[in-house]
Amino acid sequence: MSAAPAETPAVKLYNQGAELFKKGEYDPAIDCFKKAAEADPKLYRAWAYLGMAYAQQGQLDPAIEAYRKCIDIAPQYHKAFNNVGELYRRKGLLDYAAMVFKMATEIAPEFSHYFYNLGITYFEIGMYPQAEEAFTKAGNLDPKDYEYATELAQVQFTQKKFEGAANTLERFLKDQPEHDRAPETRARLAMLRRLADQQKAAAASLDRHKSEIRRVTLDEEDENSRTKIVGDDPLPGPNDPPNPVS
Repeated sequence: MSAAPAETPAVKLYNQGAELFKKGEYDPAIDCFKKAAEADPKLYRAWAYLGMAYAQQGQLDPAIEAYRKCIDIAPQYHKAFNNVGELYRRKGLLDYAAMVFKMATEIAPEFSHYFYNLGITYFEIGMYPQAEEAFTKAGNLDPKDYEYATELAQVQFTQKKFEGAANTLERFLKDQPEHDRAPETRARLAMLRRLADQQKAAAASLDRHKSEIRRVTLDEEDENSRTKIVGDDPLPGPNDPPNPVS
């Protein structure tokens, strides 16, 4: 049996930093990750851990820079895209956050929480149709997740899609009838069904009103179509006989 490969100095420093990170000792962990990255610039996980350590200390810009270097080395490392997206959200740079969250979903479309993060960001921006699409994909990947269902229902509610929101919660309750949040979800569902019924009734009333307006308009047009403009007779010329006296 062949021996395990020797631990390189960079990997040794990385492992030391990971242990320090788990203990919450972020300053010495950062020092280890920096030295590991210097020893092996291609060790992308050292850059990723360095980003996490900076983020734990609230140093968002150095954290983003570390993640960028990680992504440069390993452009398919979807966790780095997701994590830097969260950092952009914390900085209030929602457009950038949406961009990198979307990249994470494209690299790893099997991870439901990447779509959830993307949906949350779109919702905060006010891009409701895009948020609805992202939450729908998250829910399709994990239909038993309460947050995915309620966020999808919320964005549908915001767009006044009451019937769609009710259907979303109804599907969740069907899959999870014993969920600990089921009672409040049933209450929300009842409220949404009432709103959906009111919306349908209002739409039907509006359609009837529009139909009545169309009928009145058509009647008026029919009446006008029987009315013709009659021009004045031309004035008699000097050689024309005088108009007969009626």
